[in-house]
Amino acid sequence: MTFRRLLAAAAILIPAAAAAQEKGGAAWGPPTADYRADMVFTDDRGRSRTARLYYTAKRQRLEFKAGKEIVAMIFDRAAGTAYQLLLDSRSWRPVAAPAPQFNFGLSDPASKREKLADETMAGRPVTKYRVASETAAGDRFSGLAWATKQRIVVRMAGTVVRGSKTQPLTLELRNLKIGPVDAALFAVPAGYRKLPPLEN
Repeated sequence: MTFRRLLAAAAILIPAAAAAQEKGGAAWGPPTADYRADMVFTDDRGRSRTARLYYTAKRQRLEFKAGKEIVAMIFDRAAGTAYQLLLDSRSWRPVAAPAPQFNFGLSDPASKREKLADETMAGRPVTKYRVASETAAGDRFSGLAWATKQRIVVRMAGTVVRGSKTQPLTLELRNLKIGPVDAALFAVPAGYRKLPPLEN
């Protein structure tokens, strides 16, 4: 499964608005705080790719390298729109794409979550869960997840099943900073050239 397909399939950090019920615990839902972090995907061969995520409840921005270009995907949940910034060429275009789910459906009511332990990760208190979930596209994840008290899932380690393909996957947040995110990151910068829409 390629990095781009993982980005399209993944559901840790921009969860659905629906709340899930933790086994023996309280309702689950989207993160309760804004944040930014480096999102690191590692496959079964030890290869890693990194994307930069900026998260607010209404808007999200994901930056990653595609070939020689730095791309930023911006999703506006409130408006139901998405667009792509090509940072090196200073251009942008609308995109026909739904907001991705980066926690593999972990916030869905049908997901399963069992609390295992309270731990510390990168100096931050987290809760470790055994989880099983599915995205709207049918990708299934099973394994372990660690989340902060703000419901930010900082690590997932397990297996992703997409169609007939199964692949081990680790997804981790690094350089996590919880707090307000600059609203300018979700706007098209002045002087950017508009390109034809990109169909998904």
